[in-house]
Amino acid sequence: MKTLILLFLLGAAGTVSAQTNQVVHKKHAGTGTFADFTQTNRDVCCRYPLRTFGSAANVNLTPLFKWWSHHAPDDMTGADVGVSIERPLAAWHRITGNHVGDADSSWVVEAEIYTNPGVRIKERIILKNPPLAEEQLFYSLKSELAAAVQQMTNDQRLYQTDTKAAQQAEARVKPVRNTRKAKNQASQNAQTASQEQQTAAAALSDQQQLAQAVPLAQKRLNAIPAKNGKYVLDCFALAAGKTKAGVPIYDLGVVDLNSP
Repeated sequence: MKTLILLFLLGAAGTVSAQTNQVVHKKHAGTGTFADFTQTNRDVCCRYPLRTFGSAANVNLTPLFKWWSHHAPDDMTGADVGVSIERPLAAWHRITGNHVGDADSSWVVEAEIYTNPGVRIKERIILKNPPLAEEQLFYSLKSELAAAVQQMTNDQRLYQTDTKAAQQAEARVKPVRNTRKAKNQASQNAQTASQEQQTAAAALSDQQQLAQAVPLAQKRLNAIPAKNGKYVLDCFALAAGKTKAGVPIYDLGVVDLNSP
């Protein structure tokens, strides 16, 4: 169990996103308004610039990410920045919201759709190629981090208990009488002390390894958009038409979680 937790955390922390901070969007003086909502990072939506559609179609969203970051409100001062109508990749919109259902392999999302940083509408949408792997990673990280913190507490208790037991056994190593029975008991005490020392050392080593892995995994978890401990969608997706019932369809494209 200890090894599985550690291996998961080390693997999950292999690609670490930038740490996030809180920023509140304020009202915009131009077309549309900024909602008074809090997100984990002004640029949290600018993840996974490379998207794949089939075997030959690839899209690089880096120009859009740069434009969006430049036109978003300043995250330090809250100052508003004018939004130009023209921007790259106009068919790609920022989608935020909650995964509320499934439609075959797609998600049904209660979404806020941003065509520009200060322009949004609320609609229920269908999202193709949804970020299922990221959602699963979020909850796996959350669960394994909780298990790791508990394991560190258990390791500390085990280290203290076994260290004390080893010290007590060492104190009884020297036989009080020069008899075979006393010598055998002293030998057993020495063996017990050695075993307790090994167990204590293993617990300490496990605790130290987890202490190194946990912050990296926590950093990765913090970089995934969430609210009140639950995963939320916050990504750019391509407007891909509507269903027969008029529900907007968006396509995230295939993303690689190990990409920036």
